[in-house]
Amino acid sequence: MEYKYPVQDDTFEKKMDTMNGLLAVLAREGAPENVDWGFLEELASDGVFPTMYDIGTTFTEEWEDKSNNSKYSFPWMLNHIGDVELQDGEILRDRPFLQMKYASPFGVQFSQCRAFLKCPEGLAAGTYNIHFAQAWSALTVLNWNFTLTQDVPAGGRVAGFRTMADSAYTTRPVYSYGADGKTIIETVNAVQGEASGATDLGTLAYDTRNGNLNSMQEAFYGWNRWKTSALRQYLNSAEAVGGWWTPQDDWDVAPDQLTTKAGFLSGCSESFINNIKATKVVTYPNTVYDDPQGNTPDITYDKVFIPSLEQMYINPQKSGEGVFHERWKRQSGRETVMAQYSTYPQIITYAVENHASAQYVRLRSAYRGVASSTWHVYSSGVVGSGNAYYAHRFSPLVVL
Repeated sequence: MEYKYPVQDDTFEKKMDTMNGLLAVLAREGAPENVDWGFLEELASDGVFPTMYDIGTTFTEEWEDKSNNSKYSFPWMLNHIGDVELQDGEILRDRPFLQMKYASPFGVQFSQCRAFLKCPEGLAAGTYNIHFAQAWSALTVLNWNFTLTQDVPAGGRVAGFRTMADSAYTTRPVYSYGADGKTIIETVNAVQGEASGATDLGTLAYDTRNGNLNSMQEAFYGWNRWKTSALRQYLNSAEAVGGWWTPQDDWDVAPDQLTTKAGFLSGCSESFINNIKATKVVTYPNTVYDDPQGNTPDITYDKVFIPSLEQMYINPQKSGEGVFHERWKRQSGRETVMAQYSTYPQIITYAVENHASAQYVRLRSAYRGVASSTWHVYSSGVVGSGNAYYAHRFSPLVVL
């Protein structure tokens, strides 16, 4: 190869451009065959990553499910080059966003169905009536009673009536929890109707909280807030089974996967963990709580996160959750953004363990008008929404 020397220019910017170009040549000729995350991070820090690699390049390493010692080959695809902000306010320029090309080998709930009652002062054993404000569906029974045989301690909570708008039963399980949101004290059956002489706990509203009572939406189907989600905790933890989740408020209860799966980072190499950045992630919550207009975003700093509608090159309900990723624009084959509730087979994500098996995959954007649903891409390629309690798979993002 014949190298041409640049015309001398004394400006700092031109000198840096020249240096970066020479670094890119050296890197091309000296890059290791296997993924070296420290080396890739150096390229990103030196500003030569875009010169080195094209959108769509993959970097593959092994990931292990520590709960059963299963190992998977995880290709991380270069989605996007962009600026990111660290928690101390530092801006890093032209950083690579890498997304796992395939869907995770199992799902994790975005949120467990949450407690319908928080008990800051505790709750004595006894029989209680509970009511629901409206029929969510024809299957929703409005009046129930249940009997606890053990006291709920201060800071505990009571959950139950999960997925009640989707199925009809004459009894429903009710769970009392300790203050950790993990320990189930007992499980009893609620029965339809009011019990004579029972203590009345009040009425759950459809989509708003009232005192110690949660909403029907959260109690039946979970909460769609990325900031407090079980999935966010799972993705950003290296803790063992049982250790990666803590309650985010007084209604939060543990996801089902807490007792069977170790945190996502536990399966990653130390080099990978040390070289990905905890960057600013902007996510707008639903319009049910806090800010009815939905103009106040949640800010988190995450090493691992899942994409928003906007980053997937899909028309958002609320803009500001990140710029679109070039990989998804190219994959869509479109010059305009993809539409909600339309079908795009070209953006289907397949399972990491079976590349012919199409999967539902989570997005972090809340379905804004309710408390309990988030957006995702169906296994058919439909851009749709669904309840937070579902344990859908995911295709996570990281930034070097």
